[in-house]
Amino acid sequence: MKSILTFLFFLFSLSIFAQKTYYKMPNGKIIDSNTYLKVKENLSRNGKVEEIFIAKIQRQDSIIITPKITVLTQKDKNGNYVDPYGEAKKLIGSRFPIERFKNEKGLNYSKTFLEGKPTLINFWFTSCVPCIAEIPLLNSLSSDAQNKFNLIAITFEKSETAKAFLKTTDFRFMQVTDAKTQLDALKISAFPTSLILDKNGVVVDVNGEISKSHKQVSDLLTQLL
Repeated sequence: MKSILTFLFFLFSLSIFAQKTYYKMPNGKIIDSNTYLKVKENLSRNGKVEEIFIAKIQRQDSIIITPKITVLTQKDKNGNYVDPYGEAKKLIGSRFPIERFKNEKGLNYSKTFLEGKPTLINFWFTSCVPCIAEIPLLNSLSSDAQNKFNLIAITFEKSETAKAFLKTTDFRFMQVTDAKTQLDALKISAFPTSLILDKNGVVVDVNGEISKSHKQVSDLLTQLL
């Protein structure tokens, strides 16, 4: 009888102290595991669902995970799903090589240039329609930053081309130009692409058009402070 009571107490203790897992969605809503599975199931009707977990908050009685869900709809000639940001996503978990890029004076940035603050790096070019369309959203992130984040825009275009464009367009990010060789080495070929880096300069998230994940990007940058 004593052993049965001990076992029942053990199960009761597990039920009290077991951590429940929740998921924070791009709109900021927090849902439980069952609801999250239903969300993925519904999305899978539109294409192949891929997920990565970009943040986790652990509390005494719960774990809140921030997932990044991508629904792939494009297929190659063999019928396989294609992710235009697949190569960029391979950078997740590695330090972004800022030292390969040069400033306006033609000098390479130091390895530690991005350390100490979270960073948003946006890859763009002046004739990219979705790149231009998202500049106001990027500027809103810049307004919220108040020097708390590194905000960098990188293009393969020549400095003269970028400067001519920026004379008529307000883009409040630090600009890095003439970076074709570096972007080719990183296999950045889809535009726009935005990377989120932690305080150590390590890539933690990859985004396509910011309009589809603006709130999640903003929340993640704040969380990384």
